[in-house]
Amino acid sequence: MVDETRGSLSGLNEDEAMEFHGVFMTSMLGFVAVAAVAHVLAWMWRPWGM
Repeated sequence: MVDETRGSLSGLNEDEAMEFHGVFMTSMLGFVAVAAVAHVLAWMWRPWGM
């Protein structure tokens, strides 16, 4: 039987998890930035909510 008190659910060690977190956060911030620019451009083209 597997000891559930050791390790992580993902199977990553702490260094791998920190590296993944960094890449994930950078990718998410890039996506949010592109989405924000797209929303501003769409609002400039056809304003909504007025």
